[in-house]
This record gives sequence, structure tokens and C-alpha cells, in this order.
Amino acid sequence: MSLSVRENMQQGKKLSSTGERVLEGDFDLSKHWAADGSAADLPAWTSVFIGDDAVDLALECESGIRAFERKSGDWTIRTVVVPAACLMQGQDFERATHQAYRRLLLGIPHGHLLRIWNYVPRINDAVEDDLEAAVPRNRYMAFNAGRFQSFQEVYERPEWFPVASGVGHAGDDLVLHLLHGDGLPRPVDNPRQVLPVDYSEKFGDLPPAFVRAATIQSDAGEYILVSGTASVVGEDSAHVEDFDRQLEETLDNLAMVVDACRAGFTPVHLDHWLVYLLDATQRGKVLAAVERRWPGHQVEIEFRVQKLCRPELLVEIEGAGLAAERDA
Repeated sequence: MSLSVRENMQQGKKLSSTGERVLEGDFDLSKHWAADGSAADLPAWTSVFIGDDAVDLALECESGIRAFERKSGDWTIRTVVVPAACLMQGQDFERATHQAYRRLLLGIPHGHLLRIWNYVPRINDAVEDDLEAAVPRNRYMAFNAGRFQSFQEVYERPEWFPVASGVGHAGDDLVLHLLHGDGLPRPVDNPRQVLPVDYSEKFGDLPPAFVRAATIQSDAGEYILVSGTASVVGEDSAHVEDFDRQLEETLDNLAMVVDACRAGFTPVHLDHWLVYLLDATQRGKVLAAVERRWPGHQVEIEFRVQKLCRPELLVEIEGAGLAAERDA
């Protein structure tokens, strides 16, 4: 792999009507985005790992789910889809997530887990069969329980979890994508936040299974991968209903975790961000805030409109890039 994310995406850029540089892959921000299990679900930077030469391979799996892989050289994207998962209630959805995650993880060495994207339908909805619980669950909590159990079964008390994003989408299916390969991941924490695995039970009986960031090794050098990052301090959501302050808190968290990956680096040392918004009209505020903090930056920013893992969160940002020295 010889190209950086930026070099590989040069032909995918165009100028918007306002002269702003955007990606050809930007989605229609007038409606909520839906995952369909295809490569189009993934952010543009993944094309560095899984290029046009990728070979698709269907995988055997239990009834009720479908699974396949796209392999390119040393890297593979494994995808698992649970059709019509939006219709499942708490225990059924937890079991379906458990089954899907076992298929996602089976046969992959723990040290090869690099990055996961979780697209959860109706992510914030309460689950009817759990309404009598001391802490009523929503679908994201049920998803987390199934996911955590699968990691425990497949890897037996793993010491760390992969970088991940867990967001809603407008489709009906549960869609999981896993980038895996021999990347030697080094998990990285954010000192401003509680480790997800240590969240209290108010966020569910079993915790979210991800780390805030990681670095991985490739032929091109060290990559920084950052999980979906939002306005969370400690374990609690900050600045509820205030988009501007949530955005600033999110950027503070990004800055802290990127610096923890490599001292002196800022979020715009990454090549690519994917920004999730509840409200498409806030796109301009994101671009203005980034330019204000890091004038003249060169980071590529992709946007999607969808619900996030907590209903009170208004913006979430993930990122990736080759840890190469350059002007921010």
C-alpha cells in the first residue's frame, strides 16, 4: 500500500456550487442515510485498504443473516446483515446481534480486529419487552449486550476492543462492517472520558465494546483510527440541546485523543473525517468551526444525516489518516 488516504481520493473530489471542496461520495443531506451492506456504507478512506481489485466471497452463516467478505491483499472487510432487524424487540434483537457478531468475529485473530462500523435501525427506540426493567433499555443498549457477549465468547475476556462507530440509520437491517488484517493495533484512550467498558449500568447491563482510538501498522506507515466521538465528558453527555457547545466539546475530545495517539498531532493531521449530524443545516457550522480552530487545514470532511447512539447527541465525528508529518 503506497498511497495515503489523501492521494487515493484526489480523483473523488469536486467543487461545490460555493467553491468548497467536497467528496463525490457525499450523501444527499436532505434525508436520513440508510446502510445497505455495500461498500458505499463505508467512509472514503477505506478505499486505501479495500480497492477496486477486491474479491467478494459469500460466507456460510446461520439462517436469518447473511455474511460476505471483500478481500484486497492483506486487508479484508467482513460484512454481516440481519434483515428486518427494525421489527425485533429487546431480547430478540439482543439475540440477533449476538448471532451476527459471532459471525462477524469468528475465525479472525483478536490482534487483527482493526475497525468496525455498526449501523443500528431505530437505534433510540425503547424496547417493549424491557419496559419493566429498573433502567428501561433502548435498542442501542440491547445491541450493546449482544455485542459484548459475542466478544466474551469468541475471545474470552479480551483486554481491548477495536475502534468502532455505532450510529442509527434509516434502513430496516442491522448492518455490521469489520476491517481486519495484520495491522498490529495499539489501543488509545481519551483521558477526558471513561473507558466505554467501564460505563455504569445506566447505559445498559453490558457496556459498549470499543476503544476511543488505535494506531495500526501498514506498509505505508502508522495509521491513526478514531472511533465515533461526541460531546461526552466522563461518561455523560454534555451540553444537551446546544449544538454549538456540543460541537466544541466534540472537537476538544478529538484533539485530546489524536494527541494521545501521537504527541503534537491535531485532528486535522488526519486525512479524512466522517461527520454524523441530526440536522443537515448544521453542516456549515462544522466547517466554520474546523477552519476557525485549524486555519488552512486540508482534511477531507464527509457528512451524513442520521440518529446517534444517544438521542440527546447532535453531532459525532470519526476520523482516519496516515500519521505522516505535515503542516496542520
